Amino acid sequence: MPRPSSPAWDHHIEDCPVCTSPDRDEPTLLRCAVLTLLQHGVFMAEDDIPLPKILSDGGHYLRGLASSLGGDETTPVPKTEQWPWVDAELRLAVARAAGLDAVSTLDARIDGALATAARKAPRRQADLLERAAEQFAQQHAPASRTP
Repeated sequence: MPRPSSPAWDHHIEDCPVCTSPDRDEPTLLRCAVLTLLQHGVFMAEDDIPLPKILSDGGHYLRGLASSLGGDETTPVPKTEQWPWVDAELRLAVARAAGLDAVSTLDARIDGALATAARKAPRRQADLLERAAEQFAQQHAPASRTP
């Protein structure tokens, strides 16, 4: 895949475990967008925002994040056609953190695992999102950075 002329997402975190690779291609930056959503989801869950709302419409959230304090409207975000992929990967990461052994975003069991997780207390949901972020970062960290 050719390198994009502008990144798909850049959250301006210099030590991001996913996107600090010298080979910052578009898929890497999309995974970084998923990690950003997981990390922000922890705070959203602590603010009693329901898990289904946290896991939906990630593209719109990223667009709003880019134009909020600390961001700017020129910060590139995933393209609209990439939003379903970002949302599916987000759901898969949380389902895996909940204990589901899913290997694909098409696994029919994901909805059930997420419905069960949505019934947990907000603090438990925040813990789940934090675990998902840690697992996702570890899974997608550049090989040279893993012990």
